[in-house]
Amino acid sequence: MGGQVLNKGIQRNYKLFEGVYLIMNVRFLLTTLCVMLLSFTLGIGAVAASTNEWLHNNETELSAHRGAHVVAPENSAEAIKWAGLLGYGFVEIDIQTTKDGHYVLMHDSTIDRTTTGTGRIDNLTLEEIKSYSLINEDGTETNYKVPTLSEALDAASEYGVGVNFDGSKGDWSNKQFVDDIMDEAEKTGVLNNSFFVLSDKDIRDQFNDWYPDATVTFLGNALENLEKDIEELKKYNSAIYTTSIHNIDEEAAERIDDEDFKLHVYQVNTAELYKKAINIQPRLIETDVIVPGGADVLEVSVNNLQKDGVIESNQTAHKLKIHLTVVNHFEKQDEDRKVVKHMKNFKELIKHKKNQELIPEYVYNMLEVNANKLIDEWQ
Repeated sequence: MGGQVLNKGIQRNYKLFEGVYLIMNVRFLLTTLCVMLLSFTLGIGAVAASTNEWLHNNETELSAHRGAHVVAPENSAEAIKWAGLLGYGFVEIDIQTTKDGHYVLMHDSTIDRTTTGTGRIDNLTLEEIKSYSLINEDGTETNYKVPTLSEALDAASEYGVGVNFDGSKGDWSNKQFVDDIMDEAEKTGVLNNSFFVLSDKDIRDQFNDWYPDATVTFLGNALENLEKDIEELKKYNSAIYTTSIHNIDEEAAERIDDEDFKLHVYQVNTAELYKKAINIQPRLIETDVIVPGGADVLEVSVNNLQKDGVIESNQTAHKLKIHLTVVNHFEKQDEDRKVVKHMKNFKELIKHKKNQELIPEYVYNMLEVNANKLIDEWQ
């Protein structure tokens, strides 16, 4: 009897031990899984917070200053869309705050130059600003409206372009302003494909304290302050060297590369300056008028300018597009002499159309610059 009780006790204790052992194993497995999951989550978060793969790419890309306003109004969602469609890698944008606290894209403090309305942005509500239309550089009224920051970044995300946030507009010393912009950038998926130009040192350092993994830069001068600029950029986790194409040479570009900084040059608006920029191999070339690619991209540009009524004469637009189609054919055939010959003829054609006032001055300038660029590349 005592032996049976003892056996039953042993059996109970054994079962209890089995239960405890099973619970301990389950807890160990759950703990292990939680640790693994937490590590994985933190790892992904760290990568997401600090990943700026675009910055480590050696490819040179064009950045459209205020969007691709070669074919659409500056700082419009349409200009950002066309930047993606035409093959730009980045767009530069300016952010301002309306009277009722909304963020919109606008370079000037007023809407006078770029819309059909007038008035200071901080004296107008978003609804009031949206009641006006954007205009092209020649004053042609369009169907496009001033975009909110959200609308602009949605377009950048949808059409795959990075964003250069110009910190000379808006109050970047205001944490609420900065937080709102960063939240919108993260929500739309462009944060890790962007950088922030903050030339005020105090504001830049404060921004870096708030968002240490964001890529920052300032307007440097590689001909006068190169070493000082490099030392300043070394303070940040992620930075790119920004300078005007007029303030850099090949020796300075090599020095920047030696320090493992990528280079962003701006004010590249002639074929000659574009050639100089290509020679120093920057990561980004910022431009108002140069378009990526060849005659096919110019043809798309002409088509869009015709659609928006900037080129009013359908006959003129047709002649330009036919000429560019022929050049594109010779580009595909690697017929360099024919490309050069027909692009020189194209220059004569656009000069003639400008003199007849069939294309605006700014469109003529854009087409001529890009014709010169193609001639340089093929001759």
